[in-house]
Amino acid sequence: MILIRMFSFTCCALLCAQISFSVCRADDLNIETFKKSAEQGDPEAEFVLGRAYFRGKGEPQDYGKAAELFRQAAEQGNAKAQNNLGVIYGRGLGVKQDLAEAVKWYRKSAEQGTALAEDNLGMMLALGQGVAKDCKEAAEWYQKAAEQDFPDAQLHLGELFYRGDTGVEQNYAEAAKWLSKAAAHGKAWAQNTLGVMYENGFGMNQDPTQAVDWFRKAAEQGDAKAQSNLGRMYATGSGVERDLARAYQWLTLSSNQNEITAAKLLVGVEPTMTPDQLAEGKRLIAERKRSSSEK
Repeated sequence: MILIRMFSFTCCALLCAQISFSVCRADDLNIETFKKSAEQGDPEAEFVLGRAYFRGKGEPQDYGKAAELFRQAAEQGNAKAQNNLGVIYGRGLGVKQDLAEAVKWYRKSAEQGTALAEDNLGMMLALGQGVAKDCKEAAEWYQKAAEQDFPDAQLHLGELFYRGDTGVEQNYAEAAKWLSKAAAHGKAWAQNTLGVMYENGFGMNQDPTQAVDWFRKAAEQGDAKAQSNLGRMYATGSGVERDLARAYQWLTLSSNQNEITAAKLLVGVEPTMTPDQLAEGKRLIAERKRSSSEK
């Protein structure tokens, strides 16, 4: 059998990224106490109370009240409230959506060294939302947050170096550096991309065994592209002993998530399998589904 060599890769992690929201550890504290402090203009109390309204914990969910309280705290310089007010405007929750206003508040918070806001501001700059697209400045903000060990920023910075963009040259060595850090935090996109880099020798020595290890880490988190890549490695025996039952397992799990590459590979693999291999593949799928449902 000649198996067409294809690998699965998402070109832009940013498209699926979530804007980060500042939190606190006040869930179990007395809301009434914070209300009294907020009425006296305490910015931290305003932030905590705003978060309670935003999340609907301790108070009925009310984005309008959350926005009002975040603004009161933000205008007094509370960095967490500034970031959250950016989220409020970016999503249009309780206020009219205003991406430029979101950028304004992310920047104020980022300038105080808030990693979440640095990453959020970097995303807005990288995507050109509410501000002119500027990947060079985005990389600078990502790096500030990444150096604080903020996993999302490490992922975004690594991705930016991986693909390159206006003002940021493609740099596989830098991509590997930051994606490795994000992958160590369990970021599946980073793990799968590291697998692609090891398989193809992008910025590092080609090492299919390492590629399989990274594909497996992401695949076990349910990442469809990593499952497709891992299934392909089992089908070809690259970096791992050839095992058509496990190839069938991972390609089927990926295909069930509408991963087109996996579906195409499965068409080539399944007809070559013996009945015993097919039965084992189906058993592995059922076992994997049971394991996932128990978590």
